[in-house]
Amino acid sequence: MISYEDFLANADAEDIRVMNLLSQGHTISFNDGGEAEAMFQRVVRLDSAGFVLRASRHFERVDGVLWQRFDGLIDPVAANYLARAASERVQLSRDPLPTD
Repeated sequence: MISYEDFLANADAEDIRVMNLLSQGHTISFNDGGEAEAMFQRVVRLDSAGFVLRASRHFERVDGVLWQRFDGLIDPVAANYLARAASERVQLSRDPLPTD
């Protein structure tokens, strides 16, 4: 596993968004083949970096439309890095947090 500093330097905003969704148990779905292939490449890269413990790609046809769905399990260290990055972003934000 890489250091937190390397994580921040190498994980772009979309990587962080994808890892956040997967860490919360979401399935990410696409009905556009190009977008799905880009997601597949991203998940393979995140897996190679050690951020993903398990990743799955599923194909499903719904009403004649092919959907590709991705789910996975994020490495606990990567999940910790996500939480730390979110905490630091809140601490550095000048925007007040919502109160309601």
